[in-house]
Amino acid sequence: MASDINNPSFVISNKKGNLVFAVQEEGGDNGGSVCSFRFDQAASTLNKLSTSSTKGSGPCYITLSPDEKYILAGNYGSGDLAVLPLQEDGTLGEPSQTISHEGSSVNEDRQASPHVHSLVFHPNGKQLFVADLGTDKVYIYDFDPSKEKPLSASAPSHFTVKAGSGPRHLVFNQAGDKIYLIHEMTSEVGLYDYNLQEKKITHLDSYPLTPKGFEGEKGAAEIKISDDGKFLYASNRGDSNEIIVFKIKPQTGTLDKIQAISSGGLTPRNFALSPDGNYLFVGNQNSDQILAYERNSQSGIIKKTSAKLAIHRPVYFFMVGK
Repeated sequence: MASDINNPSFVISNKKGNLVFAVQEEGGDNGGSVCSFRFDQAASTLNKLSTSSTKGSGPCYITLSPDEKYILAGNYGSGDLAVLPLQEDGTLGEPSQTISHEGSSVNEDRQASPHVHSLVFHPNGKQLFVADLGTDKVYIYDFDPSKEKPLSASAPSHFTVKAGSGPRHLVFNQAGDKIYLIHEMTSEVGLYDYNLQEKKITHLDSYPLTPKGFEGEKGAAEIKISDDGKFLYASNRGDSNEIIVFKIKPQTGTLDKIQAISSGGLTPRNFALSPDGNYLFVGNQNSDQILAYERNSQSGIIKKTSAKLAIHRPVYFFMVGK
């Protein structure tokens, strides 16, 4: 267990599971940073190896490149991203590349400037998709690890979501031709078709997480697809505090909502599916607890169990090696 780290709001590991990386979501003059750790699974210990600046404020998301040679970090506060080289010994170098976004959108309180919220590699490993809540755009970068600056604008360089939606996190289907994007501010899942040959992205539909006529505060957060590709899960904060379950139609990739269930607390910012797919774990940030749900792998439906864990402000889960 590591204690010498501040606000580790996003955590990942390498495929071997012997290295762990966490952001320090901080602002101020020095900005945020990423820490690397050596993880001994048998002893359940973390030994800190290095800390490297993200050259921006409020980093809230990191991802490991497919070749595991770079950590890429998104700075929510300053609206930019950084590429940090990962050395063989697990230490992080200073950023070899930084990219700043520009622009704004219609919500003056939350979209007066860029806010990078997630960085997700396409299944082909050659493109990075960056959701920017502040500009209502998802930026697309080609990734070439042989170059000193591995990211360059793709074609198209971005796609735009409906104004005021606030793109947050996204996932791809296994084929990589469908994008499922959380619209945080409107509490929706947006479905986009990605024709890689024609380099064309088309919005197909948006699926509300809230019922018709809902007038409370909205705040969609996390999105996951089950390993079999049959079901999609999303969390909704605000006044809803729910986990929403969709069935994915195999031929079209479109969604059918099959369940909305209470998160059992306040502000389900993050959740995770167990490696065997039999459980879903929800972290309720503002009620300081983690709850366990049984999951039916055939129907996708989840059912709350009596298992819960009191923990201070749980904000992120990750499965070692995934």
